[in-house]
Amino acid sequence: MQARDETPTRSRPARECNNCGTLLSGPYCHRCGQPARSFIRALPGLVGEVASETLYYDSRMWRTLQRLLFRPGWLSHEYVAGKRARYTPPVRLYLVASILAFLIVTLVISSADLSGMPDDAAQGFADGSGGAIQFGSQDWHPEDNPLELSWLGPAGNAWLNRQVAIIDANARETVHNPARFVRTAAGMLPQTMFVILPLFSAWVAVFYLFARRYYIEHLLLQVHNHAFVFLSLVGLYLIALVRGLLDQATFFGHGLLGGLLYWAAVAIALWIPAYVLISMKRFYGQGWGLTVVKYLVLSLSYLVMLMFALVAVVILGVWRL
Repeated sequence: MQARDETPTRSRPARECNNCGTLLSGPYCHRCGQPARSFIRALPGLVGEVASETLYYDSRMWRTLQRLLFRPGWLSHEYVAGKRARYTPPVRLYLVASILAFLIVTLVISSADLSGMPDDAAQGFADGSGGAIQFGSQDWHPEDNPLELSWLGPAGNAWLNRQVAIIDANARETVHNPARFVRTAAGMLPQTMFVILPLFSAWVAVFYLFARRYYIEHLLLQVHNHAFVFLSLVGLYLIALVRGLLDQATFFGHGLLGGLLYWAAVAIALWIPAYVLISMKRFYGQGWGLTVVKYLVLSLSYLVMLMFALVAVVILGVWRL
C-alpha cells in the first residue's frame, strides 16, 4: 500500500492591517477602514482595477441621470429612505453638473463680442471726465465728496474710501476692457451658487417648518434640483449649437431636424419649472394647492436672492478686476 504523505499542510498566516496592525477578517480593516489590498502592484493589475471602478461609477451615474432628468424628487426621496449605494452621491452629482454648466458659460463668454464701448460718452467716462460712482448729486471724490459713515470712524472711513477708489478706477478700466471684467465676474459664479444653495435651502425649511424634516433633507432636494437645472441648461446650449450648425447646412432634411431640435428646446424650457414643482409635491407630499402657492412664493424669493447675488458679483468683479 502506498505510503500516505505525512507533510502537514501549511496554513496561510493571518494578515494584519498595515496601518494599525489590527487582525484582518475581510477586504477592509474594521478599526481604521483602510483597504487590505495594496496599490503597489504591477501596472496591468492597477489599470484593470481603475477601469473596473470607472465602469462601476459610470453605471451608477447613468442610473442616476435617468432618475434625475425624468423623475422629479425621486433621487431625494430614495436617498432619504436609505437607498444610496445604487446612485451617485448628491455632492458629486452637483459638482459634475455645475462644472459642465459653468464650462458652457465660459465658452459663451469666450465667443461673445466684448469689445470696448466706442461712443464718446464711454470714452469720456473712461478718461475721467465722467464720474464712475456718485453719492448724492455729485461724483465721488476722495477729498471733495468722500463716502462717510459716522459709525465707522475716521480709520474705517479711510479704508472704505480706499476700496471705493479701487472700484472707481476699475470701473473706468471696464469700459476699455469689458472682456476682462466679464471673465472675472463669471469666475465667481460657481462660488456664488455655492452660497445661494444653502441659504435658499434654509428659506425652504421655513416654509416647511412643520414637515418634520431636517435641514439636510431640504438641502438634498435643492442639490438635486440645481443639478437638474444645470444639466438642462447644458442641453439647451448644445441644442442651440447644433441648430446654428444646421442653419448653415445644405443636406436634405436639415430644416426638419432643426425644427425638431427647436421643439426639443421648448420642451426642456417648459420641463424645468414643471420639474421643480413636481419635485416639491413628491418630496414633501403636500396637496397641489398648497404646493403651488409655496412654489410661486419660493420661486419669486429665489429670483430676488439671485438678483442680489448678481449685483454682488458685479461689485466684487469690478473690485477684483
